[in-house]
Amino acid sequence: MRTFACACMLVVAGTALAQVELVDPDAPTIRGQKKGTDDEAPETPPEDEEEDVPSKAPTKSGTVPGPAKKTVDAGVAAPPPREVVKPERPPPPSIEVREVTDADLDLAWQVWREANAKSSADIKGEQVARERLLTLKEEIGASNMDAWAVGLLRAAEAHEVAGDSGGAVEIARTATLLAPELPSTWIGLARVYFRGDPSDLGRVVEALKNALVGQVKDARFGRAALADILATILFALVITTVVVLIVLGIRRGFYALYDFHFLFPRVASRWQTGALAVVLLSLPIVFRLGLVPVLLTAFFALALYLTLAERVVVAVLIALLGLTPTAAGLVVERLAFAGTRAEQLYLLERGGTGQEAFAAELALLSSEDKATYQELMALGRYDLRRGRAEAAQKSFRKALAIRPDDPPARVNLGMALLILGDLENPRGLFEEAGKAAPTMPQAAYNLGRLYQRRVAVFGDKVAGEVDRVATSLFAARQLDAAYAALSKDADGTPRSMAANVYLQSVPLATSEILAEAQATDAARRVKSQVMQLLLGEVNETLALVYPLLLALLILAFGFLGTSIHAARPCNKCGRAVSKRADPYVSVGSLMCTQCVNVFAKKNVAAPSLKVRKQLEVARYQNRLERTGSVLGFICSGMGHVFAGFPARGTVYGFFFILLLTAIVLRNGVVRAPFEPLPLVVRMAPIVVALALLYIFTVRGLRKKQGG
Repeated sequence: MRTFACACMLVVAGTALAQVELVDPDAPTIRGQKKGTDDEAPETPPEDEEEDVPSKAPTKSGTVPGPAKKTVDAGVAAPPPREVVKPERPPPPSIEVREVTDADLDLAWQVWREANAKSSADIKGEQVARERLLTLKEEIGASNMDAWAVGLLRAAEAHEVAGDSGGAVEIARTATLLAPELPSTWIGLARVYFRGDPSDLGRVVEALKNALVGQVKDARFGRAALADILATILFALVITTVVVLIVLGIRRGFYALYDFHFLFPRVASRWQTGALAVVLLSLPIVFRLGLVPVLLTAFFALALYLTLAERVVVAVLIALLGLTPTAAGLVVERLAFAGTRAEQLYLLERGGTGQEAFAAELALLSSEDKATYQELMALGRYDLRRGRAEAAQKSFRKALAIRPDDPPARVNLGMALLILGDLENPRGLFEEAGKAAPTMPQAAYNLGRLYQRRVAVFGDKVAGEVDRVATSLFAARQLDAAYAALSKDADGTPRSMAANVYLQSVPLATSEILAEAQATDAARRVKSQVMQLLLGEVNETLALVYPLLLALLILAFGFLGTSIHAARPCNKCGRAVSKRADPYVSVGSLMCTQCVNVFAKKNVAAPSLKVRKQLEVARYQNRLERTGSVLGFICSGMGHVFAGFPARGTVYGFFFILLLTAIVLRNGVVRAPFEPLPLVVRMAPIVVALALLYIFTVRGLRKKQGG
């Protein structure tokens, strides 16, 4: 029994060993068989290959032999290797497109406002909500969120008042990121910097420098500032002309009244004839003929007593006044921006909120084929930023119909098609745009993203386009270094798959927007009002010409002074030299008869008379010097005009009056939409220039008087 039990146990153990295939890791691998695999089924031997079947009967030793060793015939081919199935390629990440409305943006803004109200208890919540505003700005591709930025600046000031300087600085910095081209954001940041740490003037100056750059680049601020400058120049021209004629009237008016007296009978006293002269000169004012007729009348009254240089200066000033109404109309027409179509397009291009109504208006015009190229491009970009690529591509196609070879329209149309999933047609659009406008980075950048997208979708089928990705993206970075920030690293991995980050559209050029800045009606009204004030109720063509013609005629009339024996001032005592009052005065004499007898002839006047005359001459010269000094003290340059240097004095006077007018009109003629540069920043250089000019002219006048 014991022998029989042992035999049974050996039979069972042999059978178990026969069912397990042991793999020797050092043994050579048989053809068609993988080494070290336990879970694969054994390969089926060929049908013509013999196999020894093991006997189930026990041997004499009581063991059951294992399976017989397979023999492989060298002449029989091994079975083909099993085909390895590769894992499926994961789909590339899709371009993120989400339709955004003003309601969505307003909701994010409201979330931040609520978080800001609770910022004292939850600083992290306010920071997260503020970061969300920046993320939304990037996702919709907006260049400036003006309303948000101004709101943040007000919140920053509130934090500053509450003593939270650190929070105020952070919020103000975020405002500059939301609207980097808005001057008011940098002005607000400079103010927060200064209040937080007045000793650190470097960052304050840097912020003000950025504000000044934005002032020039932003059409709403730059054009308003230029209009203010030109309006100030026109005001200064009018005031300078009036002041110069007043100074010349003080210097030469006595001699005009002196001769005017001789037009009446001798019984008339000088005060009577003088009063009548004033009445005649005031007639243009009484009849409201305008400022220029008044100045022409005064010029005519003084022409015989002015030097040639003085007459030329006055004639030029009056002729320029005749051009002032036309210049004022051109300033309004060329520099108008607020309230025009251009302002609406400009705001739509910046991508901020509150433009849905205008976008709907443009969409209606587009559907009726009445929209202009500028309107179609602005509408298409707006739709791209708000996630409506289908509507955007329709607008860009219509823009291309107006301008078939326009590179910006080609790039933007290619971007819209690529967002819609077209990986073929955009390539030609980007390449043609890049050839037509080699300096346009958007063409190269979007072309690189297109190749990147094709490689991700098609894989090895477009393996030859892999190098083009890096080449195109590198070309875009060479044209504009800002495009490097749109990738995570140098190989072009996109920072975000949001459509307006992954791809970049071409903005509407500022010159194209300004072409829509038409204010014809406003320009006509301004021109009419200025003309009525200066020239009176006259025809526009006549108003443009008659000041110049009359000024030239009066200039020529002044040459008759010698022929008709007009009075001249005596070089010594200043008395009128006139043959009408003194028939013994020789023609061309520069002195009156008394001065001739005292200073030119010997032994004619008694010594006491000579002394008296010398005192009179000294008083006259002192009076001239004092009057010139007072005029120069009141208005730089007018002392020179009074002293006989009309051209130089008029130039000095014009710049002095210009700077003084700029201070008076410090708030400008055209209002900016948001806070302009601080008053101290605007006025400081003007005040310094005014002081330097004043000192320079006063010193120059003293030298002239001393000489």
